[in-house]
Amino acid sequence: NVTRGQFAKIASNSAGFNEPPGAQQYEDVPVGSTFFDFVWRLSDRGYINGYPCGEAGEPCGPSNLPYFRPNANVTRSQLSKIDANAAGFNETPGAQQYEDVLPGSTFYDFIWRLTSRRYINGYPCGGVGEPCGPSNLPYFRPNANVTRGQIAKIDSNAAGYNDTPGVQQYEDVLLGSTFYDF
Repeated sequence: NVTRGQFAKIASNSAGFNEPPGAQQYEDVPVGSTFFDFVWRLSDRGYINGYPCGEAGEPCGPSNLPYFRPNANVTRSQLSKIDANAAGFNETPGAQQYEDVLPGSTFYDFIWRLTSRRYINGYPCGGVGEPCGPSNLPYFRPNANVTRGQIAKIDSNAAGYNDTPGVQQYEDVLLGSTFYDF
């Protein structure tokens, strides 16, 4: 799984964002912390946001800054929002593509935009807890955590990278495997 902080770095770098950061935006992402610059760049553009202070374990500080939760896992729906926005995809979405992502839901537009480009896809209906509806739509699993391999594939596609892969670079990513050329 990939954390929200790690993903902020990957998405910001994939999009080519590199301007100097400004003031602290989140209570749990202080200036100088590992992911500060990347979180700041995405947040400044409105591509990510946080959670209001005052929740259990997240007290309000003097500035009442929200919390980003950089160590929480990033979900498929969060990835879709950030990547679609960072890539500048903004067309009007069309018909429902997934059984579990309804039109008008929070992440519908972003998921639709990445799916329409075939940058992300779902899982066939008929599995445990995922019955087939009248249209046999697949399931997206919007709250599922994202893996490093999935992020490599989706971010490289959304950023327009299409280089021909070279030699194997990682022991656990074999030539010809699903994520090798991403």
